[in-house]
Amino acid sequence: MEMLKYVISDNNYSWWIKLYFAIIFALVLFVAVNLAVGIYNKWDSTPVIIGISSKMTPIDQIPFPTITVCNMNQAKKSKVEHLMPGSIRYAMLQKTCYKESNFSQYMDTQHRNETFSNFILDVSEKCADLIVSCIFHQQRIPCTDIFRETFVDEGLCCIFNVLHPYYLYKFKSPYIRDFTSSDRFADIAVDWDPISGYPQRLPSSYYPRPGVGVGTSMGLQIVLNGHVDDYFCSSTNGQGFKILLYNPIDQPRMKESGLPVMIGHQTSFRIIARNVEATPSIRNIHRTKRQCIFSDEQELLFYRYYTRRNCEAECDSMFFLRLCSCIPYYLPLIYPNASVCDVFHFECLNRAESQIFDLQSSQCKEFCLTSCHDLIFFPDAFSTPFSQKDVKAQTNYLTNFSSEYMRKNLAVVNFFHTDNYFRSSVRTSYTGPTEYMASTGGIMSLMIGFSVIFLAEIIYIILFVSTLLLILIF
Repeated sequence: MEMLKYVISDNNYSWWIKLYFAIIFALVLFVAVNLAVGIYNKWDSTPVIIGISSKMTPIDQIPFPTITVCNMNQAKKSKVEHLMPGSIRYAMLQKTCYKESNFSQYMDTQHRNETFSNFILDVSEKCADLIVSCIFHQQRIPCTDIFRETFVDEGLCCIFNVLHPYYLYKFKSPYIRDFTSSDRFADIAVDWDPISGYPQRLPSSYYPRPGVGVGTSMGLQIVLNGHVDDYFCSSTNGQGFKILLYNPIDQPRMKESGLPVMIGHQTSFRIIARNVEATPSIRNIHRTKRQCIFSDEQELLFYRYYTRRNCEAECDSMFFLRLCSCIPYYLPLIYPNASVCDVFHFECLNRAESQIFDLQSSQCKEFCLTSCHDLIFFPDAFSTPFSQKDVKAQTNYLTNFSSEYMRKNLAVVNFFHTDNYFRSSVRTSYTGPTEYMASTGGIMSLMIGFSVIFLAEIIYIILFVSTLLLILIF
């Protein structure tokens, strides 16, 4: 600002000196303003950055992954081979096996004694038959105590270490199964979410269960029995299982995201945890700019906790409810009085599933941003075929079968952490008011010598000149 004295002072400077400094001042001011605007535009376009937390997170402060296990076999041969074409149950079987069929003949049929979900529950393999041996943290546990049957988009599956329905859902649903444990393994259900974590006071034995150590011996080992001789139809082109790892409050998408596990193999999943946190300062940034949502910012209809997958699942429920006046059995029942799709809805369901997206559904999912706080598990899988001579595992269950039977029907699966600690990612604001003032103030001071004192002087001069003009006029 020093050069302005050559332009506006009363000293008798030559006109070319005044012109020179006026041009220099205008150019410098133009550059300074452009640089300051550039800093603002960069903050406006990238208000949030993701960094690495300075603190390590121990695995015993986060839950062991929720694990969903599905048999690719959609129906047991012994249960469905006698069904007669044209019957209600036969139509349900065609839908279960993803086979093309003309369901229009059933549109006026309302057979209340046999619902589609009950049919799937009847013909699918139960968890007690599918998961035959479980060892968790070096402790042999009855599999029926830690795995529960649940409906997903691949039918009836088995789920481990999920949040209790009381904490997960807002209201009761007839398709939420009981989660009480037997007397032998009476774990107490506790609440958990990515922001608050576990409650401060915990019982001695609880779930969702946390991780306690690294390596296969401190993880979960399960033995799966595919009962290949009882196969009728597969969700894929082969035999085996699908497995999905996620956090305890999420909605699984087995059909798109499930990882295959081959029969006759030992498959190991090394668990790589990634925890995403957010600083409170980014709450002041609009969600469309920070591209994430805090769980208390958006209320869901069915789930107590917001996640992107839960939000999108509710959008899918609205889509089917709008087109077919019902909700598929595996999607959240967003309204307590909504109908669950049955055989007389199959024709409409096929049309809806073929388009799955419409304008309203797309607009709904546009608002399903990722959670500002999230826990994600990345499984690193590798498998080896069973030995021709001897199959080794932590369980004695395999000693009851021949090598040929094991290679044809069984699979051993291990889940384990590889590190006791991991670093979280942190969403934080790219720049705040203090940083922005420091950056722009440095530019303005460097380029034109601008300061707050100078701003006060400008205000004083304007007021002084204005007052002087008023006195002269009046």
